[in-house]
Amino acid sequence: MESPTRGDSLPTDPRDHGPLPATRVVEGIGPSPIPYPPPASDEPAVGHLVGEFLLLEELGRGAFGRVFLAGQDALNRKVALKVSRQRAMTAEEGKSLGGLEHDHIVKVYSTFTHGATGWHCLCLQYVAGTDLKAVIEQLNKGDAPRSGRDLLAAVDAVGRRDATFDPAALRDRDALAADDFAQAVCRLGGRLAEALAFAHAKGVLHCDIKPGNILLSPYGRPMLADFNVAFDRVRMGEDGRLGGTRAYMAPEYARALQDRESGTVDGRCDLHSLGVVLHELATGMRPDQRPDALDEVPRELAAVIRRCLEADPAKRYQSAGELAAALAGAWQLLATRRALPPPERLGRWVIDRPLPALALAAVLPHVVASIVNIGFNERKVVLNDEQKRAFLAMVLAYNLIAYPIAIAIAVTIFRRVAKRLPEIPRAAGPAIDSLRKRVLRLGWQAALIGALGWFPGGLLFPLAIDLAAGRFEHPTQVYLHFALSFTLSGLIGVVFSYLGVQYVVFRALLPRMGNPDTFTSAAAAAEVRPLVAPFGPLVLLASAIPLTGALLLIAFSEGTMTFWFRVLTAGLIGLGALGVALADRSVRRINRLASVWGSNEEEAPANGASPWDSPRSGMYPVRTGSN
Repeated sequence: MESPTRGDSLPTDPRDHGPLPATRVVEGIGPSPIPYPPPASDEPAVGHLVGEFLLLEELGRGAFGRVFLAGQDALNRKVALKVSRQRAMTAEEGKSLGGLEHDHIVKVYSTFTHGATGWHCLCLQYVAGTDLKAVIEQLNKGDAPRSGRDLLAAVDAVGRRDATFDPAALRDRDALAADDFAQAVCRLGGRLAEALAFAHAKGVLHCDIKPGNILLSPYGRPMLADFNVAFDRVRMGEDGRLGGTRAYMAPEYARALQDRESGTVDGRCDLHSLGVVLHELATGMRPDQRPDALDEVPRELAAVIRRCLEADPAKRYQSAGELAAALAGAWQLLATRRALPPPERLGRWVIDRPLPALALAAVLPHVVASIVNIGFNERKVVLNDEQKRAFLAMVLAYNLIAYPIAIAIAVTIFRRVAKRLPEIPRAAGPAIDSLRKRVLRLGWQAALIGALGWFPGGLLFPLAIDLAAGRFEHPTQVYLHFALSFTLSGLIGVVFSYLGVQYVVFRALLPRMGNPDTFTSAAAAAEVRPLVAPFGPLVLLASAIPLTGALLLIAFSEGTMTFWFRVLTAGLIGLGALGVALADRSVRRINRLASVWGSNEEEAPANGASPWDSPRSGMYPVRTGSN
C-alpha cells in the first residue's frame, strides 16, 4: 500500500501530474461514498474491474500513481493495487521487488499491464492501519507523547479499522506499549533499519523514505512501502533514474538529483532519510524546521539520529545493519536507565551535583579517619612532653602537606571528567567511550591516592619524632603502634572513599555515558564486574579494621585501664559497628545500581536474530528498592 504524498514527491518529471480529484468508494464497501465529478474515461476509478481486481476504494496517490484497495475474487483476499501511467516495470525490476520477502516490507505479489487501458499495475500486500505521517500529525495535536501507549493511541485514532485479528501480532503491540516514547522510536526505527538491511543486501535501495511511505499496522508493526523510486543499483547506474522527496533527501542524493547522476547514491542515503524520519517522530518536526530539537530527546536516541544526519556519508553508519544495532543499543540503554532504582534525597542531590558529590566522597572518609588516628595515637602512644610537641607539629605538617597534594591530584583527575560533562549531550560515540572509561577508573584512583597519603605516615611519624625529640623509651612498640594506627586508619579512608566514589559513579555518571553504537549487555557487565568484585572484601575490612584496632589496644594496654583507654576502646568498637552498617548499606545500594547493567546479559538474542525478538525487548527490567 502506498500513502498519499500530498504533493511533496519529486518524480522524474513533476509536471506529469495535475490536480487530484476527491476520493470515493464503492457503495456499501468501506466509508460512506463521497460524490465527486466522474473521472475521465482513461482514469482508474472505484468500481472499475482491472484484470481480476475490483477497485473498492482509493487509498491514496502519489507522484508515481494511485493506490486502490482492491478485491481479488479468485484468491478471496484484499490487496493494494497501484495503478500508473508511467513506464511498465521490467521483469528484472519485478524480480527485485518480488524478492523483498521481509516482515517489515510491504510485499509485492505481481505486476502486469492492463491490456485495455495500458495502465501499469502493481499488486501489493494490503496493510490495514495508517501511515506514519498521519500518526506524527496526530501526536502533534496534543501534549508531547511520553510512551509507546501514546503512539498506539495515535495509530488507533487515525488508522483504518478493517484489520483481521492476529493473536501473534499482539506481542508487537504489548512490547510497544511497555516502552517509553524514546524507546518506541528506537523500536520502530530498529525494525525499519532491519528491513533496509535486508533490501540493501539484495541490491535494492529505497530512495524515498519518508513518513508517508512507512505504514503502521493496528498492532504497531512498521512496514516500508513504495520501493519504486530506485529498484537496484545496477539499473540506476544505467539510466540515472532518480526521484524522492527533497525534505528527506541526503545531501549527496539531492546533488545527484540535480545533476541527474546516480553515481554517488548508495545505501547511506536511505540511512540519512530514515534519520530525518526518526527526528520528526521523536521531536514532531524535521531537522530543517528546528535544528536544536534533539536537545530535548534522550541522549542515547539523539546520538543515533545525529549520526544518521551527518552531511558526510563517511561519518554516518555505513550500513543499515549498523544502524539497527545502534538503535537496539539505544533501546537497551534507555531500558537500563528506567530500571535504576528511583533516587532518594541523597541520590537526587548526587545526580544534581555529581562533582561536589565526588569531592565529598573522596575526602570525607579520610577526614574521619584522621580524627580517629590522631585520637588513637595521642592517647595510646607513650610520649614525653618534647615528643608530644614533636607529634603535634608532625600532625600539622603532615596534614598540611599530604592533604593538599592528595586533593590537588584528585582535583586534576576530577577536572578532566568535569570539563567533558557538558559535552555529553552532543558527544560522538568514541568520545563517550573514552569518558566512560575514565569515569570507571575514578574509584580505584581515589583509593590509590588515599593509600599513598596514609601508609607512608606510619613510618614518617615515629621517625620524625625520633629525630626531632630523641629516642623513644620503647622504640619497637612505638613504631609498631604508629604503623598499625596509620594502616588501620588509612584502610578506613580508602574503603569508604572507594565506596563513596563508586556510588556517585553508578548513581549519577555511568547512566549518562552509554554509547549506543557499541553497547551490549555483555560488554556493560564486563565493565561493571571489576568494580563490584571487591565489595565483599571491603565490607569485611570495614568491619574488621576498628575491631582489630580495639583488640590491639587491649593487647598493648599492659593492664592499665584508664578512663580514656575505656573511651577509646568503646569508641573503636562502636566505630566498627557503625562501619559495618555503613559499608553494608553502601554496598547494597551500589549493587542495586550496578545490577541493571548486566540484567539482559543472559537473554541476548542468538547471532543473526533480531534484538527485538529477545525476551527483554517487550519490557524493561523491574525497578527494585530505592536509592
